[in-house]
Amino acid sequence: MRTKWMGMLVATAILASLAIAAVALGPANLLNLGAPGGNTPQASSIGVPTWHVGDLWTYHVNGSSAVPTLSAFVATGNVTRMVTASEGGQYNVSVHGSFHVESLIDLARSGDFGNATIMLWSRTFMENATVDGYTLYRASDLAELRDVRTVRITGSIWTEVGTFNATYVTRVDTTYEPALDVWAFPLNENETWNVSSNATIHVWTKWRLDAPNEYFEFGHNFTVTLPIRLLARSGMVEDVTTPAGTFSAIPVRLTLPTLDIGTNDRLTPAMGVGADGWMEPRVPAVAWFSAAVGNVVKAAAPFGASRIVTELTAFHRG
Repeated sequence: MRTKWMGMLVATAILASLAIAAVALGPANLLNLGAPGGNTPQASSIGVPTWHVGDLWTYHVNGSSAVPTLSAFVATGNVTRMVTASEGGQYNVSVHGSFHVESLIDLARSGDFGNATIMLWSRTFMENATVDGYTLYRASDLAELRDVRTVRITGSIWTEVGTFNATYVTRVDTTYEPALDVWAFPLNENETWNVSSNATIHVWTKWRLDAPNEYFEFGHNFTVTLPIRLLARSGMVEDVTTPAGTFSAIPVRLTLPTLDIGTNDRLTPAMGVGADGWMEPRVPAVAWFSAAVGNVVKAAAPFGASRIVTELTAFHRG
């Protein structure tokens, strides 16, 4: 009986950690907000770029927890975006990413769990994650029409009662009506504008935990429509250094208001991995946008107690 209770405690901790990891991957999609670019370095006004099939941008994503918490994470990985189709007035841009997430669970700090705390005390929970999908953009202004993401996270934890393996898979399909026109071309220095749309989000999730002598599995799906209201503010052109080089870019700061999702708490981790630009409400993010690269070269955003930084490592334009 004690072994089963201890196993359920471990199961709860693993699922909580997986949920945190799922949310942590969301800000990596800030790079998707950086779809547009330009053709002239040092330009203080950037027009709508023309993309070609085969254009690609690769980014390094690094997320670290700045404040010690019950469950903290450090995530690193790479994301590649490539234009796979250009037809019917739309661009199809594929997204593929691989991440390693290290979560530290220390139940001894959370309260009195008795002797069971020795199972997880200072143990490290290692996770691997992949993100795959695509984004459809309107070619005339690169406004976002649809985002599709599939995220898979796996992890294991070693305890006194055996090894527990966990898997979390979620697919999030988001459509925007009207199209989400984040950049409002031409992009100029020192301007402020509002971005409005409605996002219809379809979510499918599945959890599985394999314990030493049993397994637990459950999933759910739902659909919700939410308003998106953003405030965007551009700054002065500045030089931004990345692993791919130093680029002249215009910074754009984004602020998202709180979304009224009622009691639908299950939406929170799913939104974090499913669509472009979801992040903590009312927290500003900044994306540096280069005309020469035709895309964002760097993005940064706080997320809870963590900070996510995305930097360009390589690119190719036809």
